[in-house]
Amino acid sequence: MLAAVEAPVLNVLPKQSNEIPWKVLVVDDEAAIRRIVAFRLQQNGYQILTAVNGVEALEIFNQTLPDLVIIDLMLPEMSGFELTEQIRKKSYVPIIILSAANDEPSIIKGLEFGADDFVKKPFSPLELEIRIKGLLKRIGRVHSVEEQTQNQTSHVGQVILIEDVKIDVAKRQVFRKGQRVHLTEKEFALLETLIKYAGEPMTHEHLLEEAWGFPVRTQSDVYIVRTHVSRLRSKLEDNPDEPTLIQTVRGIGYKLPKVS
Repeated sequence: MLAAVEAPVLNVLPKQSNEIPWKVLVVDDEAAIRRIVAFRLQQNGYQILTAVNGVEALEIFNQTLPDLVIIDLMLPEMSGFELTEQIRKKSYVPIIILSAANDEPSIIKGLEFGADDFVKKPFSPLELEIRIKGLLKRIGRVHSVEEQTQNQTSHVGQVILIEDVKIDVAKRQVFRKGQRVHLTEKEFALLETLIKYAGEPMTHEHLLEEAWGFPVRTQSDVYIVRTHVSRLRSKLEDNPDEPTLIQTVRGIGYKLPKVS
């Protein structure tokens, strides 16, 4: 059963009435947080669904296939970590963790479980809106692994070879030693940014702005980039601890070898 939105129902249409509004699922056991987020997003034309615990959220997700999910970590019945992991197993939908558990291990764990972004409580509603817009603009509407694969097969474009890794940019597919490597949308966005600036050192700030669509404002934003780089290395490098593909540039950030 779907949870009722607790914010006032506003008769606000998206900026273009012929567009389908983005559907956002807000998962938080604090009623005040649900109301604030729902109210602000409804004002900008989003369709909002809410859930008070992880079990309810997973049920709503499976029934409605939202375009983006906002998850608190400290949820009853099923933790935010587990909910993130369960959603990521079946979907590439953007996930933002919104939590007061803002220590470095929690941030990194949430990202490793598949979240695309982490926003600390207390938070700025405007900042959250900026991050939502950035993720939806970059990723768009892709709900399932199958849907992403179907979309990929209809494109033909540039294929890049770096060491034993083949990257089909248009199809958004990656192969290593002939085997398909499955990347999340945000992992691919990061790789695509490194390809775009291959041979050039990229700072955390530049990578976040290019791949996520918003600037670094807190230390947790740096963790977002580092964790995604770590995940990419684990999938693409022979030895992630001694990377040759995604190289560390001390004092700056990362770079990909120049593509000839």
